[in-house]
Amino acid sequence: MTAPTAPAPAPPGQPAGTPGAGGPGGPGPTGSTFQQSGPRPATRRRVTIALAVVGVVVVAYSLLAVAIGQPSSGGKESLDTRSPAPAGTMALAEILRHRGIDVTPRDHAWDALTAPGDAADLTMVVIRPGRLDRYTLGNLRQLAEDGADVVLVGANANVLAALDVPVDTVDTVTLPGAKTPACELAEARTAGRTTISGSVHYDRPTEAPEGPAAGVTATFCYAPPAGGAPLAVVTAPSWAGRLVLLSGAGFLTNADLDREGNAALALGLLARHSHLDWVIQEQVLTDPADRDSVADLLGPGFWLTCLQILVALVLLALWRGRRLGPPVPEPLPVVVRAAETTEGRGRLYSAARARGLAAEALRAGLRARLADRLGLPPHSAPGAGGTVRAGAVAKEISGPDPAALVASVVARTGRPPVKIWALLYGSGWSPAAQAAPPAAVMPAPGAWPAPPAGGPPAPGPQQPEPLDDAALVRLAKALDKLDRQVGGR
Repeated sequence: MTAPTAPAPAPPGQPAGTPGAGGPGGPGPTGSTFQQSGPRPATRRRVTIALAVVGVVVVAYSLLAVAIGQPSSGGKESLDTRSPAPAGTMALAEILRHRGIDVTPRDHAWDALTAPGDAADLTMVVIRPGRLDRYTLGNLRQLAEDGADVVLVGANANVLAALDVPVDTVDTVTLPGAKTPACELAEARTAGRTTISGSVHYDRPTEAPEGPAAGVTATFCYAPPAGGAPLAVVTAPSWAGRLVLLSGAGFLTNADLDREGNAALALGLLARHSHLDWVIQEQVLTDPADRDSVADLLGPGFWLTCLQILVALVLLALWRGRRLGPPVPEPLPVVVRAAETTEGRGRLYSAARARGLAAEALRAGLRARLADRLGLPPHSAPGAGGTVRAGAVAKEISGPDPAALVASVVARTGRPPVKIWALLYGSGWSPAAQAAPPAAVMPAPGAWPAPPAGGPPAPGPQQPEPLDDAALVRLAKALDKLDRQVGGR
């Protein structure tokens, strides 16, 4: 016979009996109560895979956007007549100079407006006209009326409203490739097919123009079947010049000038006068005509990207939802004492003032224990015992058969059936008066004693529960006393 071994001493600085010390009352790290905290390896692996997939999608989307995207209009070399880059317009400027046209690059439209010279011998190209104020735009219209050709690139609805011309912007999608003129403009018919395109397209207004716009006409060229033209030329009988609206200037760049009839269209629009002021409006004036909102700054592609992400998330949710299986029980990461659970549930009942539900919880626990001791089936028909209510919450009383349970408890304790029923099913129970069980669950005639004459009626188990905490405490003590009387614990 071997002698019992002494428990291992606790590590230094750790009292004996604490969890993990290996002493009494404290199981070691390999004991049954030890659970690893933090995310599991499988969870970390799934998160890593998800992040890697998201990263790959973002990188692929960025590469695709760079591959198929057009040059940004906000670059320093974009549409600059001094830039030989693909997005510059140096080639067009040199061709115009060889034709005897004086090309002057400028950074502000007001410098071109105040420069000396004859308006009838001037062509002015303005990039980003939305940065100008209404006063400057009005001067550009006056310049066109005096005989100059004013070419605005990317003029939106705000700019057109400031110019007061009978042209509206429309939302349309243009496919890449060459387009036919489909108009009577001489320059467009001479150039033929071009690759002119842009983000803004123009069309006739739905209502007849009034005021200064009356009598002004517009010619729309290269319009797709869906409507909206990338080129509009505005003239009037009283004007000596004209106003040219371009939705985009990509066909003027060094990269696209030699495609289709782009060069012929550019020379037809810009070579009518001996002087050309090429203005790239860098400065935003105090009160610009184009006051972009946050949504406008994001760009049209942002919302399309959001829609694609939303569709992807919905498809991912449907895919993951089909793979969900039944719930899998898992051990708690910590051990919770039964007393703590009971106290926490009691605080919830107290905070909600749910004395009826608390009383039913006490009775349901006693009914289950009594049925187990008396050898009765633990469950019967749902709602056979009635319903208990606490405010808007209604709960069916379930458990063993009420008649069989009450009869068995009466046989074991010898107490009146009416009191047993009131304790177990709460038919208006109070220390002063007891109610009879409902007739729906009464056994055969003679099994229950008749209620005394003049006594309270026989309400069902839906009667009000204890009205205050003192009555709930008295009920708990009465249930504990009945539990002890039945015995067997």
